[in-house]
Amino acid sequence: MKHIIQVAFGVLLSWIPLSAQSLTIPHVVDGGGWQSTIVLTNTTANPASATLIFHKETSGGHTQPWTPTFRETVSTAGLSLTGGSSLFLHTAGTDSTLSQGWGELNADQGVIGYVVFTIRVPGHQDQDGTAPIGASASRLLVPYDDSNGFVTGIAVVNPTGSDENITVGFRTTTGGVAMATLPTVPAGGHMSFVLSQQFPIIAGHEGLAEFTSTTGNFSMIALRVNPTSSFTAAPVYFQSGAALIAPDPGTPYDPGTPYDPYPPYMYLRSAASPQ
Repeated sequence: MKHIIQVAFGVLLSWIPLSAQSLTIPHVVDGGGWQSTIVLTNTTANPASATLIFHKETSGGHTQPWTPTFRETVSTAGLSLTGGSSLFLHTAGTDSTLSQGWGELNADQGVIGYVVFTIRVPGHQDQDGTAPIGASASRLLVPYDDSNGFVTGIAVVNPTGSDENITVGFRTTTGGVAMATLPTVPAGGHMSFVLSQQFPIIAGHEGLAEFTSTTGNFSMIALRVNPTSSFTAAPVYFQSGAALIAPDPGTPYDPGTPYDPYPPYMYLRSAASPQ
């Protein structure tokens, strides 16, 4: 009897579908010389299903439903992947106007993916950068480089149904510390910016940026652009637990040029040579 129950239970489990997962594509671009390629892979031996939903950035971080054109398919709902296969989806990339936003991947367990960003400039070779499709977290670490002509681009996504306030801490390689906050990221919102333009105080520095939300999870990508305008994806580390970079009420590094667009903290202090 025990053997029969075990066999019957095993058969029952084989018929239970794998639970679905919801992942975030932090940045999708199309037009204005840009193209996105979304690559999905079914890492299991069983057939899998995936659906992609897109949100186009409008203004102030808000988004609206978006249906980018893909070369391979009319609809991104109910995409089928056989076991041990990959699916490549290319946006058209032909519009003269840039559209950007983010996407949701709702798929069976075992489906993973990444997105390739391609920029085409007349007279130059195409350039690519990649970023993984992944989950979201309440705390993210991003090494940044804004020295010697390099810049770091960031795209932030709030995939939740509520507005989020995100604190940003910076620690430079020389020990300087800066604290600030992003403008509120709306529910379902998307923001993209050059890090040193959003926070000029870190211009000319390199170090670590820490993004933290106490109200929900979010996701992001980072792109590192060199002085020749070539770019590559920079790592984003998903974290949990307490923040690593804490406010320091020390004297501002440059008290002659106060900068505080997003209270309560914005200063840079060098641990090596405090002012």
